[in-house]
Amino acid sequence: MKRFTVLLAILGVFLFCGAALAAPTQLNFTTGSMGGGFYAIGGGLADFITKNVPEVEITAVTSGGVNENINKLDSGQAEIGMLNTIDPPLAFEGKAPYKKVYDKMRGVGILYLQYGQPFTLKSTGIKTYLDLKDKVVCAGSPGGSMHQQFFHWVKIHGLDPEKDFKKIVYLPAREAMEALKAGQVDAVMETSTLPTPTLSELSLTHDLVLITFAPGYRDKLIAEMPQYLPLSVPAGTYKGIDHEVETVGSGAMWGVRADVDENLVYSMVKAAYSPEGLAYMGKVHSAGKGMSLENAAKWTPIPLHPGAERFYKEAGVLK
Repeated sequence: MKRFTVLLAILGVFLFCGAALAAPTQLNFTTGSMGGGFYAIGGGLADFITKNVPEVEITAVTSGGVNENINKLDSGQAEIGMLNTIDPPLAFEGKAPYKKVYDKMRGVGILYLQYGQPFTLKSTGIKTYLDLKDKVVCAGSPGGSMHQQFFHWVKIHGLDPEKDFKKIVYLPAREAMEALKAGQVDAVMETSTLPTPTLSELSLTHDLVLITFAPGYRDKLIAEMPQYLPLSVPAGTYKGIDHEVETVGSGAMWGVRADVDENLVYSMVKAAYSPEGLAYMGKVHSAGKGMSLENAAKWTPIPLHPGAERFYKEAGVLK
């Protein structure tokens, strides 16, 4: 009887351990503000990977944007985060405007292109960055990094945001749109995918204007800051935008903490860039249609996580 009891106890231990080993790893994915491309794409990745990689369960959470995501990855508040190709390389090496080294994050892959789309209403009379002098401007979401890019574009025109704007405010995407409609701000900074949901919504009820560079200033910016890519918002992207609008942009990417298990990251990346994963992401948001395995490792602004690197080498898109 004792032997039987002992055997049952041992079996129970093995069953308990097996269940524990089978339990999926819980990870937090810090994305962006509601209404923006980061939130939609990050949420889509979290959902698809959770459903297709049994070893992991990912929860997507909102955030103020790239700066907040960099901080959350560094502090361990999140294991996965939406990033871009501009800020992480500076943060990784502790270069300005960052005051410390953020080297706990690793790259996972390029996702899609982000377009600078500062916007206003036709009633404000604002057309180019030069027209922002003495205006109340929303420079992006609290905790995000959009304002840094925005200020680069403004400063190339000879304006100092701190001195030449009437006021600078920071609001999440939807609150910023509502503030513009109410006349509380004159212009709103946005850098996101095409089309951006909040801009599409706004263009249905108001005369939307995309703020652009004054003649010659985009070329000047790119010459001085080559991290910006020359892009154009095609005519017809939003109601009332019947002409191509010149702008600049960058790549959106996702990253993970360096200490996330290599095999787990390998499985996540393999799922995300599989034909099924790419098809799913194309349905989640129009930006997802720009995702491709061929471009995923084309740029590596910060070191790739070993799990992602292993997958890309096996897939033949990285040497």
